[in-house]
Amino acid sequence: MTPQPNMAAASPQPGGSKIATYHFNSDNGAPVCDQVMSALLSCNQGTETAYGADRFTVKLAPAYSEYFEREAFVFPVPTGTAGNGLALGAITPPYGTIFCHESAHIVTTEGGAPEFYSGGCRVTLLPGEDNKITRTDLDKALRKHGIGNVHHMAASAISLTQATEAGAVYRAEELKELSEIAHREGLKVHLDGARFSNAIVHLGITPAEMSWKAGIDILTFGTTKNGTMNAEAVITFDPEIARVLGFLHKRAGHLFSKMRYMSAQLLSYLENDLWYANALQANQNAVRIASALAQCSDVVLAHPVQINEIFAVLPPRLSIALREKGIHLRPWNLGGNGEGFRLVMSYSDSPEQIQRFEDACREDAAARNVGHEDVRLRAVRPD
Repeated sequence: MTPQPNMAAASPQPGGSKIATYHFNSDNGAPVCDQVMSALLSCNQGTETAYGADRFTVKLAPAYSEYFEREAFVFPVPTGTAGNGLALGAITPPYGTIFCHESAHIVTTEGGAPEFYSGGCRVTLLPGEDNKITRTDLDKALRKHGIGNVHHMAASAISLTQATEAGAVYRAEELKELSEIAHREGLKVHLDGARFSNAIVHLGITPAEMSWKAGIDILTFGTTKNGTMNAEAVITFDPEIARVLGFLHKRAGHLFSKMRYMSAQLLSYLENDLWYANALQANQNAVRIASALAQCSDVVLAHPVQINEIFAVLPPRLSIALREKGIHLRPWNLGGNGEGFRLVMSYSDSPEQIQRFEDACREDAAARNVGHEDVRLRAVRPD
């Protein structure tokens, strides 16, 4: 199996959860950035029309159409789980099945939301290193499933996560190849973009190139991990899917009466390229932490570091040294690599905390007189 949280180590404690005491625990725990908070305060003036007819919400489609370089239909939701459920429910009938990676977030951590929002669909699981689906495995799975066989669930959609739950990024060419296979067989393509911005920073491409130009029909656009409070969005480029989504969005209870507070966040997220600046900072923080770990002997990185996540097995001495500097890391089951840690950086990480982490690694390396480059080759699997 691929990375899973060590729930025993993170069980709730009196007065709060132990998870909250971990450092680099999750970008979900980062504060709302100042620009977004200012937008919230600014929109909190006067009376607005309810249920998405306010002056902020009506700006969403034009703003995101410009962002994606194509007409976009935008449906705000408060969580990524709601977004994934709605998106997949709009393209998957109750008698359909969704093809996805066996460790996709929609399978392991969303309580059956796609099944719920679709009215009873099934999920067909595929393998893949670093939680990425390959064209070979998708082709094989579709042939095995039997397209159009009424004795089987109807093959309806594939769901890809960008970046994956292992922090790996699909290249635009890979997305396009998978989309072409799906479309050839009549399936729609969903992208779970919880860390959409971090992936774009890594790839150096445009939002259009990582979405509709790569064959994506619908995506869950994540912003909460990158500076907003509670604003995600389901975005599609297909008018017919948008028509269905309009009804599902309301029926699911996500057509908020005071939608302006979510819409103001989503608009602010694009202004002055805030989305890019925050994601760039988070990714750069991860590079610093990965570079520090590369100095230390016996460190194993379970996955390539491509965005703001690191999955690592650390020698006990280094874990102790970090704790002595006040840095406690979240345990994580790394499958074949054993028990390790997941570190997730954010735009708001304290420079002092990163410096303490670097100091601990530098001191560990110095104590063992280990050369930086030699250790890096052993510790870091090539990108």
